[in-house]
Parts: sequence; C-alpha cells; structure tokens
Amino acid sequence: MKRVALLLLLPLAAACATLRGGSGTGADSPTTAITRFLDATQRRDLAAMEQVWGTESGLASKTMPRKELERRELIMMQCLHHEKATLGAAGPSEGGRLKIPVALTMGTKHATPAFTVSRDSNNRWYVENFDIDQLRDQGFCALPTPTPAPKP
Repeated sequence: MKRVALLLLLPLAAACATLRGGSGTGADSPTTAITRFLDATQRRDLAAMEQVWGTESGLASKTMPRKELERRELIMMQCLHHEKATLGAAGPSEGGRLKIPVALTMGTKHATPAFTVSRDSNNRWYVENFDIDQLRDQGFCALPTPTPAPKP
C-alpha cells in the first residue's frame, strides 16, 4: 500500500513544481529558452510558449490576466513567423539579464531583433522580451495577403 501511495505522490509533486515555476518551466540555458520559444511560435503552441516566457520572477502567466497573455502570444506568433533563425552571441544587459540577437529570415524579409532573457532563482532561463518593433518595421508582423479565389 505504501508503494502505491508513493507512486501516486511522485506525479503530484512534479505537477506542483511545474505550477510553481519549477524545473518544468524555463530552460537550462538562455539559448535553449529562445529556441524553445521560437519553436513554440512556429507550431502555434500557446502552452509551450508559456513555459519559457517570463522574468526572473518566473512565468508571465502567473502575473498576467489569461486574456491579455493569450492576446500577446498571438501577436508574438504572427511577428516571429520565420523560415530560418540564427542565434548570435549573448551580451550583458541590466540586472543580470542577457541580450541575444536572433537573425530571422522569412522569404526576402530579414530582421535581427534582440531577445532579452532572464534567469530565476532556480537557475531557469526565460524569454523576457524581444524587439518587436524591428520585426514590425521589416514587415514580419503583417498579415499574409489572401490569395484571390479563382474565377469560375
């Protein structure tokens, strides 16, 4: 009986750690946080984005109303859509954060927004923000032009 109770407690403990912003969230390194974030935007996976979006205080989803969080994620997905991403060298930023340039290519469009990543007290890294204005200025945030329907 004790063995069954212990087996039931292990998944519960893991779930609680994830909800608190524990090891199930964030990433082991700054570049992994950005890569996971970009991969999630490509897959249009809001839940995966939420796992690596935050600050040194933890997940953005813990400090932002759900409706606003999802609205921002959808905007980020639209602007970060790309065919190729190349991460540059990390540089220091304020408060222990790092800035990492990411070269994005989409067709003939090119932009290199700086991503800011921060580390929480559990040594987990989160994408805090990125230069969305540069992406918008380079046409990344524009909605795709609809293809006209063929005439009958």
